[in-house]
Amino acid sequence: MENISYVGASQQVALAQQIEVTANNIANMNTPGFKAKEMLFTDYITTPKNGAPIHQSNDYATYRDLSMGNLSQTFNPLDVAIDGKGYFVVQTPEGDTRYTRAGSFSLNSQSQLVDQSGDVVLGDSGSPLVVQTSAKRVTIGIDGKIASEQGDIGRLKVVSFDNEQQLINVGDNLYDAGSQPEQTIDSVHVEQGVLEGSNVNPISEMNKMISLMRMFQAAQNMLQDDHNRITDAISKLTQVSA
Repeated sequence: MENISYVGASQQVALAQQIEVTANNIANMNTPGFKAKEMLFTDYITTPKNGAPIHQSNDYATYRDLSMGNLSQTFNPLDVAIDGKGYFVVQTPEGDTRYTRAGSFSLNSQSQLVDQSGDVVLGDSGSPLVVQTSAKRVTIGIDGKIASEQGDIGRLKVVSFDNEQQLINVGDNLYDAGSQPEQTIDSVHVEQGVLEGSNVNPISEMNKMISLMRMFQAAQNMLQDDHNRITDAISKLTQVSA
């Protein structure tokens, strides 16, 4: 394979990865608490024996934009947004602990506070938060304390991590901390009746997608032109030999 083919192929692979990440951002522009992803690339050079250096691109990693999304009022008493750092803690039906910024909560058939996927929201004691069945009004303080006219319910568990970029996205807007330990937050600030929106900038992402598609097509055209050049050269050489 000649240099131009190496360059074109590596560029297409990198662009395809970036298109996939951008498409996922666009698909989640209305997902509460979603954090946009970006890609990091590295250019590297390989030098074959008796050949010219080949410049190629490599998708190095993805990272999340950790900036907050806009807070919007929903007036739903079970909607909660974290103002600042931190993650809510939930437990999946399999018993796994997961973390999320999406505070769109509701009650299940057992009066437990759950997220949109039905995962149980945990309190700072590590137990599910259960609302009294006869409760008619639930209040959530800025410190995460939950109560009703029937009495105290508990406090939302909100934690942080030393390196949020190492959290593993496992789908449904949930993260797995892996081996990272939870860190307590000295001053938790949550808002009741409010949701944090996605931090995706729709206009920016759409413009990026258009630009990426054009670049991908340009790389495809370059490879096709190179293929035609080689085909024509082989055809002419064949005719000369004959």
